[in-house]
Amino acid sequence: MNLTEHTKIRKEKFGTVLFDTLTEKIFVTDEIGGEILQLVEQGKDLSQMVSELCETFDGEGQIIEKDVLEFTEQLKSDNIISG
Repeated sequence: MNLTEHTKIRKEKFGTVLFDTLTEKIFVTDEIGGEILQLVEQGKDLSQMVSELCETFDGEGQIIEKDVLEFTEQLKSDNIISG
């Protein structure tokens, strides 16, 4: 997975702001969404993301994997990430 060329990201105190320069839409995520986006920027695959998020947030792997899949599918449908 990768961010699309037209997506800009900015980390804020309250979370992460995404700006789609093609549609001029703004998306806001919380801390966990920001962590997922950072892992996407680093080129991590799903299993790597889940592993790192389990360590960071001390969560159950199956639940985190489900949440990551839902979040990334939404980002794909909004044309924020590809792959």
